[in-house]
Amino acid sequence: SSSSSSSSSSRSTSSPPLTVFCLDKVMPRSAEKIHSAMVRQWPHLEQRFDYVEGRLEQLVPHSSCLLAGVHACGILSDVLVATAAEHAVPLSLVPCCHSRHPKVLEVASPFANDLYEDIILNTKGGNMPDLADRLDGVRIKALENAGMDVKEVFLPSIFTGKNRLIVSFPNTDMDRIQHTPKTRDEYNKPKTKQSATTSPMRKGQMPPLDDAPSIMPKSRFLKGFYVPCEDTEHNRRLVSDMSGRAAANTRKEVMHNRNHKKSPEFDLSLWLPDDDEDDDDEDDGNAAAVELSEDSLSRIVESKHDGGVKCSVSSVGEVYVNPSGRRSQTFRIRYENAEDGGVLPFEDAKAMHGELYDAIPEVFPGAECR
Repeated sequence: SSSSSSSSSSRSTSSPPLTVFCLDKVMPRSAEKIHSAMVRQWPHLEQRFDYVEGRLEQLVPHSSCLLAGVHACGILSDVLVATAAEHAVPLSLVPCCHSRHPKVLEVASPFANDLYEDIILNTKGGNMPDLADRLDGVRIKALENAGMDVKEVFLPSIFTGKNRLIVSFPNTDMDRIQHTPKTRDEYNKPKTKQSATTSPMRKGQMPPLDDAPSIMPKSRFLKGFYVPCEDTEHNRRLVSDMSGRAAANTRKEVMHNRNHKKSPEFDLSLWLPDDDEDDDDEDDGNAAAVELSEDSLSRIVESKHDGGVKCSVSSVGEVYVNPSGRRSQTFRIRYENAEDGGVLPFEDAKAMHGELYDAIPEVFPGAECR
């Protein structure tokens, strides 16, 4: 198993309280126990400790934050090293489960890429009994090449056999060292002789954020959300909102919902009633006549579901008039879960949209769905 924690604090004379958040691919059953233990030891963390379910690659690092990994298995250690080296942020790392899997090269720091390849692509000599020492040496070299001050210490073996601790901090001369992050295309170039393939997006996979900040080391991991490390009130609030099991479960539901939307949307194009038909209804004293509008369309949906659904309707573009004089308008219908604010399944929203489609000719005489 592996986990990662991030702790941040501002280095000012006022010594503001620390903020801590843990990040793990899957929140373990012990997450609540960890929270309780942390708060007992440091009571001020009651409102400043969060547990986020996500990937290490989704971290957006900042110099105000210390990246910490305890028994970060396999390539997770290399992700942390690459992130710290490329963005010059402090790191405290206890590596674990050293591996020569080719995936290591996908996340390896470019500050020691050749050294990584010497280990991963070396087919001579079979197994490497000293793999842990060699791989951790490359990780240390990557940090040093990035201009970091690095220390290697060993924890008491009574706690763990995997007891190497790599600690690095930005050097005071970092300003003289060129830190120019590579482009995403450069990071995504294959480092082995195998050809790189781009797999199509699958159901359950979030699309990348076009306007997201730069992230290390593989842009393809930035799926749907990112975790900011900068120790500011705004970013702490963002992390708090995405922390916990409920928020994690909601993200999973959104990932598996069609088009990756919490509240599905559909467009509906209508032929509008003729003006003379509206006048005829009024002349006949038809009290049931309803003006076709955004509000009246939303009321049809909401009235059928007794407050469980919120329907938002907006017009798309201007009214279109065809050569015969018939008028058409497109509406965008958004279906939301009004009960608990959770995800509304796509199929449920689709069924509601079908009900609206069938009801329009009855409620608005002369209207016709295109």
